[in-house]
Amino acid sequence: MALVPPLLVVAALLPLALPLGGAAGDLHPVVLVPGYASNRLEATLTAAYEPPAPACAGRQGLWFPLWPNHTATRDASQVPCFADQMSLVYDAGADDYRNADGVVTRVPSFGSARALIGWDQLVRQLEGMGYRDGETLLAAPYDFRYAVAPRGHPSAVGGRYFRDLGRLIRASGLRRGRPAVLVAHSFGCALTYQFLLSRPLPWRRRHVKHVVFLGSALGGFAPGMYVLAAGTDYGLPGVTRPSMLRLARSQQSALWRLPTPLVFGDRPLAVTRSGTYTARNMSAFLDAIGFPDGVRQYQTRVLPMWEALPPPMVPVTSVIGVGIRTPETYVFGADGFEGEPEVVYGDGDGDINLVSLAAVEDWAGVEGQAMEVVRLPGVHHGGFFSVDAAVERVVDEIRRAAGGSIELDRKFSI
Repeated sequence: MALVPPLLVVAALLPLALPLGGAAGDLHPVVLVPGYASNRLEATLTAAYEPPAPACAGRQGLWFPLWPNHTATRDASQVPCFADQMSLVYDAGADDYRNADGVVTRVPSFGSARALIGWDQLVRQLEGMGYRDGETLLAAPYDFRYAVAPRGHPSAVGGRYFRDLGRLIRASGLRRGRPAVLVAHSFGCALTYQFLLSRPLPWRRRHVKHVVFLGSALGGFAPGMYVLAAGTDYGLPGVTRPSMLRLARSQQSALWRLPTPLVFGDRPLAVTRSGTYTARNMSAFLDAIGFPDGVRQYQTRVLPMWEALPPPMVPVTSVIGVGIRTPETYVFGADGFEGEPEVVYGDGDGDINLVSLAAVEDWAGVEGQAMEVVRLPGVHHGGFFSVDAAVERVVDEIRRAAGGSIELDRKFSI
């Protein structure tokens, strides 16, 4: 599932400010939107499920953890089950994605910050400021395999998530009498951004006080191409290449990670003996890696959503990590896309390229769009939740966002 340099670029890690207000009633509610792998998924199987291996049977009617899947980590016989149950199916007739036949999934504990993976340190710091889980501190986890689609294309799961997220934001503000601060990470930033654009401007300004993006990638990133070419094993042992490719290519969200022409332009991203692929010839890349079905989905369901990056017209703080070697170009040898490429590195946060982290830099010049950018040198894409100084800085930015340190121009207020 990035943002920018100037208007205000702050490179130093400053000390924390004093807590806001004195009582829980003074707090603007905070809604957390996690990145890709920070969500939990549960699954159950129906009689329609056809197991790919004997070990995959026997869970009909019982809910079990699908992600993270510690069973598959410990038991190699469960790896084919995970690969099968985690994959999606694109239904061309319905023009939408769905689970494999007989697989039912759910996202547990929507609304609770306790549902998020890896956010514990940040959540504890916010609770130390007076926030309370389920009251002033809320979370909106999602099924990270899905995304949303442009007008004219159905997206049942993504559309339902946007409705749930809108109700959560609205209810949190009504309960407290104050608009919410949204804090999103990684792929969650892309979802949050598209969610804001999908809501009328008066709604945004009435219910959203401020948005804090952490390591956003609104222009995609080069490693997104490599995952589609090589597949993904989710860190599990013994995943076959066909299963790795199915896991990567069946997910709607995978195409959202591809570098966009708007941001990456003609930069070389993948180089083979037969040609060079950029964001401008992404369809040719998808054909070349043997993923022709992805071409139409990319052209009709993904690209139209990222042809422009209009500002959301609510105050935004973008916190980005910089100064870490990040894959920028993949050079494939004689074995083509099945071989291990040579990697050319550039700047970024280790996962997201700097050009994508800086994708919304122009927002700073738009009248009525309050914008701040905070650069944290040496902080990796996941370091916002594990590096003490970075966690403290993120908490400080949330504190400032809730306290209104960046105000929208009055003549644009609702």
